Amino acid sequence: MLEIIKYNEDEYSFPCLLVLGCFDALHIGHAELLKKAKLQAKINGLDLGVMMFVNGKGGRQVYTFEERQKFLEQYNVKFVLAIDYTDDFKETSASQFLENIENKLNVKAYMSGRDFRFGKDAKGKSSTLKTYAEDEENGVWYMQVKDLTYVGEKVSTTLIKNCIEQGNLVKAGALLGRNYSVSGFVIEGANRGKKVVGFPTVNMRYPVEKIEVKKGVYKVKVLVGDEEFIGIANYGPRPTFNEQSSILEAYLDGFVGTLYGRGITIEFVEYIRDTEKFESAEELKAQLKLDLKQAKLKV
Repeated sequence: MLEIIKYNEDEYSFPCLLVLGCFDALHIGHAELLKKAKLQAKINGLDLGVMMFVNGKGGRQVYTFEERQKFLEQYNVKFVLAIDYTDDFKETSASQFLENIENKLNVKAYMSGRDFRFGKDAKGKSSTLKTYAEDEENGVWYMQVKDLTYVGEKVSTTLIKNCIEQGNLVKAGALLGRNYSVSGFVIEGANRGKKVVGFPTVNMRYPVEKIEVKKGVYKVKVLVGDEEFIGIANYGPRPTFNEQSSILEAYLDGFVGTLYGRGITIEFVEYIRDTEKFESAEELKAQLKLDLKQAKLKV
């Protein structure tokens, strides 16, 4: 279990290597950085720590703080330096930021991506850290890791968010190194899926803190405990039934039973089509059969 160290409050006395960055998406570029950090920490006998903003820098996130913690466990990370992105924090100079860290943590080394920026007005950068480490009085060393590109584009959280919002979940998944997903508890709906349409669905409120996928129909994988189901999901309104509120509902191919109150995870694999208004439940059912066939053809 990762230890949570609150920035400028909690202390961590064991010598450590601290990875600096935002890490709000934990994409394939972050994975390369963390692999190198894990190796360097092991070679030098240091505990590995990772800086993360608790609620990102404002707005919806690719992954919640809790989700990001789980991803970090595979890199043998010992602690997370948890920072709240407050107005006071934004006014902290680059030098004061490093001083605050070293007043509480026993840092022996820093690592970051080449494009990492920190301090008021983002004046601190990798060259700042390099100069800082070269001063022997500071007693730390610094390693920079090059940015990763994907088909000629720099991998970034901004690019991933754009892909998710535009419905390009295939590219988003490639950049993340995993399917984009949301988790939540199954709630009771109107039961039209089972009684009217003939496609029983599970309903879930879309997490308010997570970046929204484009409204429409998707091929999905649904994780229920240790089981995985291929299926189709709709996020958005249900115009056939004149309902404009957005809900996430999914059909799990092969699942029998009820899931009310249980936690599930929905992985978005691929965008299938826009939401449509059908003249009848039978027309909707016929389209859903085609959607499911398309999703199962691409397993």
